[in-house]
Amino acid sequence: MRLSILFFVVLLLASSCRRAPETAATNLKTADTLLLHIRKKLQQKRQLMAFRKKLADGRIGRALKKYKPIIKKYAKRYGFDWRLIAAQIVQESGFHEKAKSRVGARGLMQLMPFTAKEISRELDIQYIMRSPRENITAGIYHLNKQVKLFPDAQPSERIRLGLASYNAGVGRVFDAQKIAGFYKMPTNRWPSVKPYLTMLKKSDWQLHLQVWPEGKPKHGYFYGYKETINYVDHIWKNYLLFQKVL
Repeated sequence: MRLSILFFVVLLLASSCRRAPETAATNLKTADTLLLHIRKKLQQKRQLMAFRKKLADGRIGRALKKYKPIIKKYAKRYGFDWRLIAAQIVQESGFHEKAKSRVGARGLMQLMPFTAKEISRELDIQYIMRSPRENITAGIYHLNKQVKLFPDAQPSERIRLGLASYNAGVGRVFDAQKIAGFYKMPTNRWPSVKPYLTMLKKSDWQLHLQVWPEGKPKHGYFYGYKETINYVDHIWKNYLLFQKVL
């Protein structure tokens, strides 16, 4: 396939030399575009091969192999692609089983203590903060709860809004949706909602006066928008990559 495309480009270049200058210039431009496209595709293929090898030989690859059965089991139960959950774990903890954040979130899925306590009652499991397998189980269950909070969104948008809720809390996402609606923008699409996460600061009080009668976001001011936006976008980028290599 690659050789046939290159052969076509060569023929195009050769034929352009025998035609009028305008036609030759057009053909040369087309040939250049094709060559750029071929180079881009080859580069992408090399990058994917390198990533696949790195994943297979590295610590994350070994962790994926270890936890893939439990991830697949609960991802299937709640209707997720297991590769999405793998991408989320990479973002949350880098597959470090004993990961702990500065605010106290723990485990592969970085669950907060109060969230783990609530899920522990709901699922009747006791060691969410100490058992990696229970942490994964609880994290997928919690993500499913967040995703369900956006029933009117399309599946891929519902997932991304749910991921934002998982990271920042659903109240922040609801407040950003409220501002999006104020500006007549779609409220159930992540690309159109995420810019408004940046408008939940106290310094945006003039906007807040127009959106909320009390003059401030319903769920309080929010300053962690950069983390949340990067969180969702990085997970989605890795998920799309995992779909190609896993």
